[in-house]
Amino acid sequence: MTGDWTRYDDVAEEYAGVAARFHGQLARDLVDAVAPPFGSRVLDLGAGSGVAAAAAAEATGTDGRVVALDPSLPLLRHARSPEVAAVAGAAPDLPFGPHTFDVAVASLVLGHLADPDAALADLVRVLRPGGRLGLTTWGRPDDTDDDLDDADERAAYAVWAEVVGREVDLAAIDEAVAAALPGEERFTEPAHLRSALAGADLRVVDCFGRVYRASCSHAEWLHRVDTGARTRAVRAGVGPERHRELRAAVAAALVAGGVPDPFLVHDEVLLTVAMTRPGRGGAP
Repeated sequence: MTGDWTRYDDVAEEYAGVAARFHGQLARDLVDAVAPPFGSRVLDLGAGSGVAAAAAAEATGTDGRVVALDPSLPLLRHARSPEVAAVAGAAPDLPFGPHTFDVAVASLVLGHLADPDAALADLVRVLRPGGRLGLTTWGRPDDTDDDLDDADERAAYAVWAEVVGREVDLAAIDEAVAAALPGEERFTEPAHLRSALAGADLRVVDCFGRVYRASCSHAEWLHRVDTGARTRAVRAGVGPERHRELRAAVAAALVAGGVPDPFLVHDEVLLTVAMTRPGRGGAP
């Protein structure tokens, strides 16, 4: 593989479109759940194109302060606005002092961090005592019985795997993704998420699941797939030109395979709100 495929720089435009199309309601629900007070200071960790930061800016009003932080400069160009300050960086090693923020949000980012436990500890440092952290992670509650009608979506992924798998060792790709992003699978389990939060001395005050459904054209679905870790790793391995050829082959195979256009896609997400303990946080 060439380049740092774990970053989103090469797919920033695609990711911004996907986030605007599919993650806007999720971001608003996260901000509603964490409930930043009017005029509060909010950090959006791993802000991407800034959909959660924009929702937080609307919630906190003109007296609030919202910072969108992400390591990708191309993504931060989408996040920056008169209401949102864009800062390049990542956790751990957040470029802020202790007790800087009242609230932090991290939407669909915890599993993408190389050291999520250290990142959570650093978030506690920059949150005030009694501050709130809102997280969204892929997964579903242990007690859910919501059955998904996802046959078309599964068929589309099967087509992608068949076409790409003729040229790429997908098992090796999956191993590379698991090694680089160990939290990808870890935080789909609510128990593992709660354990990580407790390890950072965060108290969970709410955790619930949501399923987001949307009608998705073949072209939109391919953009969704392109922004995922698996496809970014494939692209780094075969190069941009060959990836475009494979993408076109997948598009043709979706039609030939009878996958409806559009079809229904599903995002199963856990929304969790945690709180730093009063009198704790800040510098260790």
